[in-house]
Amino acid sequence: MSFHEQPPTPWVETDEVDAYLGAVEASEEQRRFVLDLHRDGVAVIDLGPEGHALCDRAIAETERYFGAGARRAQDTWRRSASVRALSTLPLVESMLALAYGRQPFAFQTLNFLHGSEQHAHADAVHFHSEPPRFMCGVWFALEDVEIDAGPLFYHPGSHKRPVFGMADAGVVGRAPTPGDYEAFYVPAFARQLESQPRVALLKKGQALVWAANLAHGGVAIARDGATRRSLVTHYYFENCLYYTPMYSDPEKGRYHLRLPANVRTGGWVWPRHQGKRVKLRPKIVISAIKEAVRRAVHVA
Repeated sequence: MSFHEQPPTPWVETDEVDAYLGAVEASEEQRRFVLDLHRDGVAVIDLGPEGHALCDRAIAETERYFGAGARRAQDTWRRSASVRALSTLPLVESMLALAYGRQPFAFQTLNFLHGSEQHAHADAVHFHSEPPRFMCGVWFALEDVEIDAGPLFYHPGSHKRPVFGMADAGVVGRAPTPGDYEAFYVPAFARQLESQPRVALLKKGQALVWAANLAHGGVAIARDGATRRSLVTHYYFENCLYYTPMYSDPEKGRYHLRLPANVRTGGWVWPRHQGKRVKLRPKIVISAIKEAVRRAVHVA
């Protein structure tokens, strides 16, 4: 197929990535970003003066959501103009579009005051797409990240492994439950990791992009009161099915479909299969509307 058509697999996930970058006449900065993402599953973007200024505004606009011990604030983009602006920065969107060969759209944001201390996992167990791997995460450093503040860790190259699902973790013969994630997925996922983790010590105004299947998590916080102010934004790409893998069985054609939000427009992006809109159950649409209203009223 032409390098200028929408690919069935993200260009960054294929062995044709070098030829693709030559065909589209990518700059040296673009080549470095895409090839880093291809090799390691992560790549860094410097957001420049505009992004750096937005970091200060994002902190000011979201600080109030971290009372009563809240670990994170979801979808603050619905009430914070700076979070919305960071998540839809043209520089970030253009880099993702280049790497994946389809237009991205932000569908979820998570703000953090402290490190998440999350176990190793891959986002592909929480949200995925058909065609596969058209999803990624971007971690925006709103302040300099210190080694004792619970930085993000990741396993370079782990994104190239097969997607590890609940069935691989031992949940078979029945539908997974929310409790199965901690009981089965977390320990089983950790056992299959081979590479040594690295930590991401980003500077304020930098963003780390990671592939959908990259193993990553949060280092334990080593200093009382240490902050790691950050924004995580998840992105899908156009013309795909969007679904929740934990409750799906793609091999049998069963998908727990999602109607993801579009952070730029404030609306939603309808899932598509082979270029056509798929039919969604009314309760999925109603649930998406209710969630949008709830998040707009109470983000924390």
